[in-house]
Amino acid sequence: MANIDRIVNVQISLNTTAVREKSFSDLLIFGPHLMSPSRVQVVTGVDDLPDLWKYSPDIYIAVRDAFAQIPTLNRVFIGRRQVSSTEVILREAPAGTTYSLVIGTLSPDGYEVSYPVTVTADPEGDPQDTAAALAGAINATAAPVTATAAFKYENNGTLQIAGDSPGAVFSLKVGDRLSLGVQTWTEPATDALRAISAENSDWYGVVCATRDSQADIIGTAEWVETNEKLFVVSSKDAGVLSSSSGTDIASVLQQRQFFRTALYFHQKADAECTESAVSANRFTFYPGAETWANVRLAGITYDNLKEGEAITAHRKNANTFEPFRNFAITQNGRVAAGEWIDVIRFRDWLAEQIKVNVMSVLVNLKNNKGKVPYTDGGIAIVTTAVRQALDLGVTRGGIAPEEVDDEMRVIPSYVITAPRAANVSSNDKANRVLNDIGFTARLAGAIHAVTIKGNLTYAM
Repeated sequence: MANIDRIVNVQISLNTTAVREKSFSDLLIFGPHLMSPSRVQVVTGVDDLPDLWKYSPDIYIAVRDAFAQIPTLNRVFIGRRQVSSTEVILREAPAGTTYSLVIGTLSPDGYEVSYPVTVTADPEGDPQDTAAALAGAINATAAPVTATAAFKYENNGTLQIAGDSPGAVFSLKVGDRLSLGVQTWTEPATDALRAISAENSDWYGVVCATRDSQADIIGTAEWVETNEKLFVVSSKDAGVLSSSSGTDIASVLQQRQFFRTALYFHQKADAECTESAVSANRFTFYPGAETWANVRLAGITYDNLKEGEAITAHRKNANTFEPFRNFAITQNGRVAAGEWIDVIRFRDWLAEQIKVNVMSVLVNLKNNKGKVPYTDGGIAIVTTAVRQALDLGVTRGGIAPEEVDDEMRVIPSYVITAPRAANVSSNDKANRVLNDIGFTARLAGAIHAVTIKGNLTYAM
């Protein structure tokens, strides 16, 4: 039988390649913990990790306050900072009681490996002797840790477990009558974020659980500045409210002109996490549709600041959460360098949207010749992709719509500039690089405060 292709030949290409887009609405909370050897976990509620409080109270507080908001995110990323050593406390128990724990690590090919350890309480009920037996059992495994019985404290035995090397990866799950004590870590925040990002970078906002350390705040701010993320942090540093202080964390961040770090002053920063609360609330809006001022927060105690204290904090580009009559809202809404937080987020989103749109037309071959030609028509294909991103920016509320002035002249939302093919240099054409595409767009902004002046009269 003859092949019908001899008469009718049909070739259908699939111009359907989807370019993966970055998220600008996901939040990472990172800090030292021993819950898992993996660098990243995803939770959809604080109850997803019922033992979170036991393993890291600071991370628990941040996750709790994120999910307490209305509206809030549907998930939060938890990043692990490397723990160097931990104390394990054994409560006194009758002879015959079983103590058990599980040490986890990662195999060379990245799989989780578990080493369960179980011992029976010392016949005489001495918890320190039991701790020594538990240390011996741990050291008999292939886990990359060394355990030593430490000291007896108030009828409790103690055990010190440390990684065999500075980079040793291990997790620890403890059973009944065991609890975690003091943990130590030496991994810089920048190294932790680098490792977390290498495993999973599907997040945009960053919250540091150990933000009581100024070094951790600065390290995180430095990393975020070069990795196109947004770092939100809170501090109870009283110097933020003092005009005579130039070494408080707000002043330091302002002096360094960080465009991707926003600081909130909060007197109860030890027990509450303003930054995760406000980030979770604001990330429920599309970039461009939100402002970070005048936001109500659930579960966060407001700071009853004096007017002078608030003004001082705001002059340092710090943000506050203050009461107004019968409600409390955030104030200022700026990053340390003075720009609005929402503008930074919208700019990042718009840049990503333009990249994705232009890449999509280049990959999916917008005409039947299988390429975007270096002609006026080809340049128009590229500018159309840019225009689609800008139009979406208008729809989302980041770019102002067309408006008219007092003389009824139309003020455009944006203007795109592009060269004509005839005016492009031969060298650019030979290199197949299109330069000189540009645009100017009007930000929609937001109204944070209103001044109204009126007159009362008996006649008009």
